[in-house]
Amino acid sequence: MQRLRETVDRLFEEKSLSHLGVKVALGDSVLCEFYRSREGTLDGRTLFDMASVTKILCPTMLALIAVDEGALRLSDPVSRFFSVSSEKEGLTVEHLLTHTMGIGHKNLTEFFQGEIGEYILSIPSDFPIGTKVRYSCPGFVLLGRILEKVFALPLNEAFCRWVAAPLGMNDTGFFPKRGLATVNANLREDLRGTVNDYNCRHLGGVAGNAGIFSHMEDLTKFVFLLRRRGEPLFSAETFALARQNRTRGMDESRGLGFLYVDGRYEQTGGLFPEGSIGHCGHTGQSVFLDPESGLSVILLSDATVSTVKKYGRERYGDVMRMRHDLHAAIKSDLET
Repeated sequence: MQRLRETVDRLFEEKSLSHLGVKVALGDSVLCEFYRSREGTLDGRTLFDMASVTKILCPTMLALIAVDEGALRLSDPVSRFFSVSSEKEGLTVEHLLTHTMGIGHKNLTEFFQGEIGEYILSIPSDFPIGTKVRYSCPGFVLLGRILEKVFALPLNEAFCRWVAAPLGMNDTGFFPKRGLATVNANLREDLRGTVNDYNCRHLGGVAGNAGIFSHMEDLTKFVFLLRRRGEPLFSAETFALARQNRTRGMDESRGLGFLYVDGRYEQTGGLFPEGSIGHCGHTGQSVFLDPESGLSVILLSDATVSTVKKYGRERYGDVMRMRHDLHAAIKSDLET
C-alpha cells in the first residue's frame, strides 16, 4: 500500500492528522492495517469518538432489529410515540432514518427541560416532509427517543444489550471504557473522553446522533455483521431494505440510516462502487463497505481537532478531503 503510506506521510507532515488508524479488508483477508500517532502509541484497542458513525452503530441497528421483530414499522407515524402538530402528521420512522424529516441541522443546546422529542417536533420544518434529504442530527435524536420507548430501556442500555453484547463489541459504548487509551477529540486535555458533539454533550452524552466510543477491533466485528447481511441481529431481508437507495430522485442518496454511495459522493475517492454503504463521523471517522465484493475500509482519526489546532478554527472541508485522498490512494494501490 505504497500510495496510501505516501498519502499518510503527507497528511502528517501537513499537520492535518496527529492520530490515524486504517484497516482495509477484502472479505476475511486483511489487505492493510496500521496505526500512526504523533504522540504516544496507538493500536487496535485505542478508542475514538465515533461522532455520527454512532447513527449506524446504535439507532440504525436498534431500528432494524425492531423492524425485523415486528415491534416497529418503517411506516409508523411519529405520532404513535409523541404528540405532533398538523404540520408533522405525516412524519414517519423512515423519514427519520433517511434524513427526510423536513428539518436539517439544528443547535439543540437551548433545550433545558421537558422532553427532547417534543422539543424537536416543535421546530418548524425547513421544507415539506419527504421531499429533500437534509442531514439531520435532530431526526436521529428523536429516533433515539422512539427506540427507548420501543425497547423500554435507555438508549445506552438498549445498545449494550441488543447490539454490542451479541456482537462481542465489549469496549464499544457511550462514554469510553475505563482502562483503555482514548484519542482526544477536543482541544482541552480535561475533555479527553468527553463526546465532541455539542448537542449530544448537552443531552448528557447519550443521544441518537452521536456519543459512542469504539476502536478498530470492535468496528471490525461490526463490519463483519454487515458482510453477513445482518446476522445474527436481524434478517437478510431487513438488511436488503436498509441498503437500498430510499431517496431516489432527491439531492442525496440514503439507505435506512446508511449513506448510500453513488456517483455524486466524493469522500470515498472512487474506491467504492454504487450501492456501497457506510457513514462518516465529524471527528474524522468513517466506515464503508461494498456488500457485494466484501471490500471494507475503516478510517479512525483526530482530523477535525487537528485542523482546529492547525488553523485556529474548524475546517471540515479538509477532513472531507482527507477521507477522499486516503480512499483514492487505496484505490490506486489496489489497481497497481
